[in-house]
Amino acid sequence: MEFKRAVGTRRTTRYYQAWRPVEKEKVQKILHAARLQSHHGNAQEVRKAVVITKGETPDAVRDGLIDAVYNQPQAHQAPVAIVWCTDMAGWEPLRPTLLKLIESGSLTSSYGWSEEFVDSVVMKTPDFNVLAGDVEFAKWLSAFECGLGVGSALLAATDEGLGTGLVTGRREQIRELLKMPESVIPTQIQLVGYSAESTEAGGQRPRPDFEDLYFDGTWGTSYGNDESVVAELSDAGMIQAAAPLPHRKAELRALAGMFGLPE
Repeated sequence: MEFKRAVGTRRTTRYYQAWRPVEKEKVQKILHAARLQSHHGNAQEVRKAVVITKGETPDAVRDGLIDAVYNQPQAHQAPVAIVWCTDMAGWEPLRPTLLKLIESGSLTSSYGWSEEFVDSVVMKTPDFNVLAGDVEFAKWLSAFECGLGVGSALLAATDEGLGTGLVTGRREQIRELLKMPESVIPTQIQLVGYSAESTEAGGQRPRPDFEDLYFDGTWGTSYGNDESVVAELSDAGMIQAAAPLPHRKAELRALAGMFGLPE
C-alpha cells in the first residue's frame, strides 16, 4: 500500500475476526516499524513492548490483560495485543548511543559533535540528557518517543491489511500482570487482527479543520490549506470520504448481531 493511502485508510478498528489468527511475520513487521522510528539521542531502549497472542500466551495472562482494559469487546475479539511501554532505564546508555551516532557519521564534527562535546555539554544539559533534569519532563519525553513508534506501528498494521486500534487500561494492574520492573510504564495497548468491519469502517473520522491546527510564523496565523493539495491527497487516498457513510448504521447492526452485542 502506498504511504498516503495507508495514512488515509487507517482507522481505529473496533470489530475483529476473533476466529482468524494473525501471522507472526506480520506482527514482526509491525514491531520493526516502531523500532526504526526516530528517537531522541537514539536511546531506542526506552521504547519497548510485550506481545500477547491468543492461543500462545497463557490464557490467564491474556484474560488478565482483557480485564485490565475494562473488558472492552474489541479486546476479547482481537487475537493480538501489543502492550507498548516506556522503560526509563533505557535512557541510561544515552552516552554510548550518542557515540555510536558519531561513529556512524550521523552526528558530524562539522556540527561540533565529539566525545568531549558529549561529556562536557550533552550529558550535563537536561534538555539533551533527560535523566539530568526534571523527572516529569523525562516521563513526558519518554511517552512522546513511545508514541512516535506506536504511530508507525499503526500504519504498518494497516499496510499489512490488518485492523488495529489503541485501548487504555489500568497501568499498575498491567505492570503486575506482566511482571514489569519499576522502571517500566505501560502506555497504550495496540489491538491487532483482521477487521470484521469494512475497510472504510464508515468513513474517515471527524477531525478539526486544518486551519485551526497549524500556524504560520506566529500562533493563531493559519498556515493555509491549498485546495489543490487537498485534491492531490484525495486522489492519493490520504483524504477519504468523511464519516458517516450511508451504509454505516446497517453495518453496525450486522456487526452487533454477529457478536451478540446490543445495537
